[in-house]
Amino acid sequence: MRKGFPFLLILILVFSSIACSLGSKPKASPTPVETDACCTNEPDIVSEVVETSEVEPSASSPAVSALAPGYYAFTNANVVRDLTVYDGVIHAATLGGLVTWRLDSGYAMNYTPLNGMGHVSANAITYCEIPEPRILVGTLSGISSFDPKTGLWDKNTLLPSDHPLNSSKIERLYCDQINNRLLIGYYGLGILNLTNNEFQQFTEKEGLLWNSVSDISVSGKDIWIASSYKGIARLSNGTITTYSAANGMPDERAYSLAIGKDGTLWVGASSGLMSFKNNQWKLYGKDTTANLSNINELEISNDGKLWAVTAPLGSGRICQFNPNTSTCEVDLRDSDNQAILALALSEDGNPIIGTGKGISVLENETLKSYKTEDNLVSNYVDSFALEPNGALWIGTDAGIHVISPNDPKKDWITFRQTDIPEMGGSWAKAMAFTTDSTVWIAMTNGSASRYQNGVWTSYKEIYSYDSVAIDGKNRVWFGDDSKGITVLNSDGSQAMTLTSADGLPGDNVQALLFDNQGRMWIGTNQGLAKYENDKLDIVFDKDSKEIPNVYIRALALDNSGALLIGTFTGVARYDGNQVETLIDFIKDGFQQARLTTLAVSPNGDVFAGTDKGLLTGTDSTKWSMMTTQDGLMTNYISALIVDPYGAIWVGGGGSNFDGGGLLQIVP
Repeated sequence: MRKGFPFLLILILVFSSIACSLGSKPKASPTPVETDACCTNEPDIVSEVVETSEVEPSASSPAVSALAPGYYAFTNANVVRDLTVYDGVIHAATLGGLVTWRLDSGYAMNYTPLNGMGHVSANAITYCEIPEPRILVGTLSGISSFDPKTGLWDKNTLLPSDHPLNSSKIERLYCDQINNRLLIGYYGLGILNLTNNEFQQFTEKEGLLWNSVSDISVSGKDIWIASSYKGIARLSNGTITTYSAANGMPDERAYSLAIGKDGTLWVGASSGLMSFKNNQWKLYGKDTTANLSNINELEISNDGKLWAVTAPLGSGRICQFNPNTSTCEVDLRDSDNQAILALALSEDGNPIIGTGKGISVLENETLKSYKTEDNLVSNYVDSFALEPNGALWIGTDAGIHVISPNDPKKDWITFRQTDIPEMGGSWAKAMAFTTDSTVWIAMTNGSASRYQNGVWTSYKEIYSYDSVAIDGKNRVWFGDDSKGITVLNSDGSQAMTLTSADGLPGDNVQALLFDNQGRMWIGTNQGLAKYENDKLDIVFDKDSKEIPNVYIRALALDNSGALLIGTFTGVARYDGNQVETLIDFIKDGFQQARLTTLAVSPNGDVFAGTDKGLLTGTDSTKWSMMTTQDGLMTNYISALIVDPYGAIWVGGGGSNFDGGGLLQIVP
């Protein structure tokens, strides 16, 4: 058997009695159950912002990890996207997995792909009897089915395994139990007949004005669909009727829907609340006492109360709207000054709201907050770096963490520009250390930054660069996706710039790596360059056929010191003379994958992160793909690193609108 990652998987299975392994499940229970700690690994220390790192040097640490072999997930489960309530339990679809909250005790559970969920990023949720009670969770990769009675996830998909919906981002779910069908907003509207499993899809080709679905409601057998951008549509007996500005709709930016007992259709829109009855529209906007706008969600309680929540740039509002007086009889703002992105009603009619910082329940006109104790500030993990003392730096789109990889549940240090104005930004795209533990950071939508001896300094002229590396003279190289390279001296003064006019293959610089022979390797979208002895040379140009693709996304060194070249569609090894293609995605059966990042393990395994999962191999013949079905949080791998103890850290996300979280794999 080949050494490497497959062996790691077997090792994890062997240790399943003491550590949560791939595919393990929580025990059955009549209520949401607490899984083994290494499955969910909800950090229990609140993050704090400090200006010095106190992680112990690796020299005093054991040679192997103190953690049991297994998979450890870290997510932010407070980023709520949708809510439903069943049997006294709130079920929250978040970018950090499914979270269940008991209303009577406040007890919470977090579920991720380590428990059987299809993808950690959840955008939609509904309760449905199919025919047994199920919580259906719409994720970035299809629908996951959760049994609220046992706390287990169904292994079988609602549709055949090869159906496109199973790999699609689900935007909205609505269980039309009366008509025994599940309504699915993804690319257009999907209708699944729960009796015979027949499936229909309606898109622009069938008459919708827009394929996006922000909300769904049902009146009788008619289905109403909000597009969030181009009005709404009604599907009746297979016929689509659209409503937009062209036929009198006051505002086409329609986000949410609710239907009253008197048949009135209520539409939450950008400019206010709209009603539609007897083919007549009425707008309750800024000219009313309520002065509502950016209405993201609507719900109508059993006693007829209309609840609306807003999602402006500032603090969201929750309003019990009275159409007779055009006022909010209850009018509250979110206590965390967050946009309200989700709304549901408890079984006794109390509104429950979800934001980017948890959920709140309205009781006696007071909002009671529920939050998980998550350290991770964002589920989009975009970069890693190891400090010389062994500390692991984690870059997200909302801040930077510093942890001990051998004890990752404790003592998280967090840096954010909102707390430290001297930082150039919070989105750490790439990080690199000098030998004295000074860290330099390329910031997306921010200025390059340096953290040295507890002090932050930003460099405004280096704005939104994409890569960074330190050379043998402690000069800092920053690469940009359009401006080439800017090099700073260790004191922050400019040393030089390099562009295609100076001999770079292209000005889109995606990767930089300084090797132990004094060479700076430069990966661009049009080939590979080398800077050595103050001379720039093109190694592989835009016409090269020696490597799988000339668009170079990542660079790494293997255990022999040879250069690994991660291209858009494959990986090659280059020792300075010979080129060996380790994997060509097009030729080797991974045609849909696109490389994003690279890492190498102590035993020589090469890890290639892609937008379709994690590839691993050592040579040109044996490669395997790991996905969410095998325990990954997401299939979009945005960052990889191997820590001093041999554990693989996987960061995911793809974008800051979705989630990927953080996964530690301990062999």
